[in-house]
Amino acid sequence: MMPQIKFSHKYKKILNCHNDVIETATLLQVVQVSLEELSQHFLDYDTDNGVYQLPKRGKYLMLLFLKEHEDYTTDLNLFTTLRRSTPEKFVFYTNNIGKVFQVIT
Repeated sequence: MMPQIKFSHKYKKILNCHNDVIETATLLQVVQVSLEELSQHFLDYDTDNGVYQLPKRGKYLMLLFLKEHEDYTTDLNLFTTLRRSTPEKFVFYTNNIGKVFQVIT
């Protein structure tokens, strides 16, 4: 069964060139971060300018995904998403690096 990544909103970063939510994306990297160390510009991008409210501090996982793309002659499309860090989530995501995830909204 394909792993899933769920979003609470149709974020711009998960839309394709037709403004539809992508169906799949490949997980490329998992990075442990502290929210207080991230720039406000990055947080604005990641939350669609505050559509999703994050706490001011905390340990999170920054997931780097490669979007599906219909035409391999176009540029590659990357996006990130933040997830609260727990030991279980860290193991799950790191064990699924390189795998295709189903994108759920």
